[in-house]
Amino acid sequence: MKIYLIFFKTLELIYHSCLYFLDYFIILSYHSQKAKNKILIIRLDAIGDFILWLDSAQHFRKIYPYKKIVLLGNQAWTDLAKKFHYWDEVWPLDKLRFTYNLIYRFQLLKKIRQAGFDIVIQPTYSREFLYGDAIVRISEARKKIGSVGDYSNILPIEKKISDRFYTQLIPSNPKPLMELRRNAEFVRGLGYELQAALPDMMPVAQGINNPVANNSPYFVLFPGALWTRKQWPIEKFSEFASLVFHETGMSAVICGGVTERQLGKALIAIMDIPVVNMVGETSLAELVAIIKDAQFLLSNDTSAVHIASAVATSAFCLLGGGHYGRFMPYDIETETKKPLPVAIIHQMDCFNCNWRCRYFIKDNEPAPCIEKISVEEVFAALQPLIRERHQLGSI
Repeated sequence: MKIYLIFFKTLELIYHSCLYFLDYFIILSYHSQKAKNKILIIRLDAIGDFILWLDSAQHFRKIYPYKKIVLLGNQAWTDLAKKFHYWDEVWPLDKLRFTYNLIYRFQLLKKIRQAGFDIVIQPTYSREFLYGDAIVRISEARKKIGSVGDYSNILPIEKKISDRFYTQLIPSNPKPLMELRRNAEFVRGLGYELQAALPDMMPVAQGINNPVANNSPYFVLFPGALWTRKQWPIEKFSEFASLVFHETGMSAVICGGVTERQLGKALIAIMDIPVVNMVGETSLAELVAIIKDAQFLLSNDTSAVHIASAVATSAFCLLGGGHYGRFMPYDIETETKKPLPVAIIHQMDCFNCNWRCRYFIKDNEPAPCIEKISVEEVFAALQPLIRERHQLGSI
């Protein structure tokens, strides 16, 4: 296994080096007339990261009030990003095509270089050599601003090279910080005083159609995750949903992405309560609306938890120890009346392993810190909310 990892990392480094030299062709071949009023902000990470960044993102308008702001974002969430007034334009980037389709990569890098941005900012803490760093490099911006960052998504030799692409690297606390605090730290590094707060998507969510609105009251189950190691067993989701239905009468709505359709079908096949299957059937905006109108959400550690927080829906997160403290539990610097997501954990001494699990795990099985979370623990965490809703007469 160790030899395999060394071989894979060597191939990865060789491929990254090839793209590094191919990108240089863009630098040699194309130039632009820089426009002093144009800023490019690069944010290419996942949906949940984008949601957590929203509170900090809105302040770029205040820092650069007379600039035209263009957001270059991950195609997975750019349709949603267009609903916010924090930027003037949103350009999508397909990360898979950008990595392996050289024509697509060439055309997008050419477009960015010729656009003539005066300032390029990449606020992502865990930078990536092939993506954000590469785009910063080919730009002709007068200022290129990024975070000192860490080594989560980048090799040490790559970071040493790409640090030189920037004219300014914002210092970052080397100690672990929850992502909301990390984003606020970057904005403070630009000279704007900011305290970490919850993102607010309510103004945007109010105008989105909810395709399951007629099923109220309901709760949402989100059984998928980007990685099977982080997925609570569907048998436990089913058992939990049954307990909720028999105590409250609420029906379940199952949500997830297109790649999780089979998981959704497998869960429905073992459920014996009223359920609506919306897995793979919604846009990201519709998912926001569904979560907004739900009584609560039960989810693995996914973007759904952060969406719930941003639309003031109570959320319960089945949290493993791999990145414990970075994305969950929440840690903010301001007071709020919104419900914070509840992290449900099975404490182990190996937390913060960066998902390099020391236990033997079969394919498609969860890590021990996820699998050992019991249905009883999750249902007990829900009880205060059920009592509150009973008192209000909403269920």
